[in-house]
Amino acid sequence: MLKSAPDRSDATPVAAGGRPRRYKHSDELELLFAAAMKVMERNEFQDMTVADVLDVAGVSTRSFYRHFASKDDLLCALYRRDGEKARDHLESRISSAPDPRVALEVWIDEILGFTYEKRRAHRVAVLTSPGALKAQGVDLERRRTVNLLTVSLVSVLEAGRQDGTFPLADPKSDAASIATLAFDAAGLNAKPLKKQTRAQARDAVLAFTLRALGGQ
Repeated sequence: MLKSAPDRSDATPVAAGGRPRRYKHSDELELLFAAAMKVMERNEFQDMTVADVLDVAGVSTRSFYRHFASKDDLLCALYRRDGEKARDHLESRISSAPDPRVALEVWIDEILGFTYEKRRAHRVAVLTSPGALKAQGVDLERRRTVNLLTVSLVSVLEAGRQDGTFPLADPKSDAASIATLAFDAAGLNAKPLKKQTRAQARDAVLAFTLRALGGQ
């Protein structure tokens, strides 16, 4: 796909002495990701421009378009990276669980963490803000992230069915239903029906899920 032509009217940050600073490829990406978050926060989650991002990141216009075709492309990449990091963290916690039941509890607790942990909740607020959701392609990235996180749950249910922990489990179908329930409890799909502590929300989702799976 051809990338859109860069807007040369964007300001180009320069280092002392008038020359743009040069960064490693990975460092440029991190600067741009961090700058996008800061700009969205500063603009009260409404919108951002490439010029805003360049100003905060301190990189050149050429550096930006070396990585992204547009601000929408940047926001989608940021969403994708956060989703992959969340998946990796989730899988790491699950792999340490002693059995499928505990792994299921860990999975539910991690999903709730997106709104019950201050730092993670703040990132979610930015990435699901009106400005971010206007970006072309973000809906696809949101669905991709949900799928990434749900794959881990499918594995947990399959293990539970095999060892008898979840005798009634239909892993793929049940994983989709449990994911919807957990995301609803976290208020990620809509506002929660009632205010609960993280432990209360986790226990409610877990109890309902265990009954459906035939677990204890």
